[in-house]
Amino acid sequence: MNTIKIYDNWPYDTDFFARITAIDGNTITLDRTLFFPEEGGQTCDHGVIRCNGNEYWVTDVQIKDDVIYHTLKSTDGSLNIGDEIEGHIDWAHRFDNMQNHTGEHIFSGLVHLLKGYDNVGFSLTENTCQMDYNGKLTDDEITQIEAQANEVIWNAIPVDCRYPSAEELATIDYRSKKELTGPVRIVTIADVDICACCAPHVRTTAEVGLLKVISHLNYKGGTRLYIACGKRAFTDYVQTFDSLTDIGHLFSTGRPDALEAVKKLISSDQELRTRLADSERDELMKQIDDNDTGVILTQITDRNILTAAFNHLKETHDGACYIFSEKNDGGYTFLAGGRDIDARELMPALKELGARGGGKADMVQGSINATADRIMAVISPT
Repeated sequence: MNTIKIYDNWPYDTDFFARITAIDGNTITLDRTLFFPEEGGQTCDHGVIRCNGNEYWVTDVQIKDDVIYHTLKSTDGSLNIGDEIEGHIDWAHRFDNMQNHTGEHIFSGLVHLLKGYDNVGFSLTENTCQMDYNGKLTDDEITQIEAQANEVIWNAIPVDCRYPSAEELATIDYRSKKELTGPVRIVTIADVDICACCAPHVRTTAEVGLLKVISHLNYKGGTRLYIACGKRAFTDYVQTFDSLTDIGHLFSTGRPDALEAVKKLISSDQELRTRLADSERDELMKQIDDNDTGVILTQITDRNILTAAFNHLKETHDGACYIFSEKNDGGYTFLAGGRDIDARELMPALKELGARGGGKADMVQGSINATADRIMAVISPT
């Protein structure tokens, strides 16, 4: 027997009565329910079922062939077919889903109107609201659509959810991610969107409250986009506001100037890093010029500096050349080779030190967990 979907017509109700029609372990079916199942890319409702003086947490709700299955945390064997139950929906979770799902319809409707793109993917979880479009949106276009979406919200446009007759449905140009058969529920936001949808929605766009695009990226030739609506958007704003305030305090400035202060810090850091790299390069080159053995031990770890220094070492010294760079956790990384030798011939001696690595004729490289004294005892440059 198909389950009557109370949530279709009464999405704001939180309590209902029903009778158990089937029991399979911890999963029961009811003749009617307010629990929205996992469907249409949206997570299911949360809540409890009370029966015979006991309370059971609903951990999952699924639908198959119009029958809705409620999985309970446990049933303790006290439920029976025909028992009357009282169900209670977690309203905070339900309304959060309603705000974000209606927000998705607003945004996707505008994308379709303005760009002609289809929403080909949708996922609404407890933490994210993700949409995939089959066309690329630029940063400016996303900013424009976000602004228009919030105008739609502020205009408090009614959100109409209904099952039109088959004859009427044939005349409606509605969005849908797949071909549908049987009764089709149409959600309409006048002049914004007409879309097939099975989920509960808010009464008017005003109840979405606020829509903010959190992030977006190019995805499979189109655009993947994340939004936050209502309480989620407010929570994100508060967290961002508090973080920006704290950053401002660190720089002894207000929120409007915090970004500029961070930019200055980054610029200063980059300048200092450049100056440090130049200093380390000069130091290592001088060490090479003052060295007669062709073996250099250093605490400098910058890969670009080490490579440039090694090339300089080979140019200014005959025979085998080595640079050993001290690691933070002990031991060294190394570069080895020479102008007129095959660098790979140096690896046997290095492997006596437990070296790991390899390379080509012009240079070998890797790491060694050995002391400087042990290295100098084994390496005999020529």
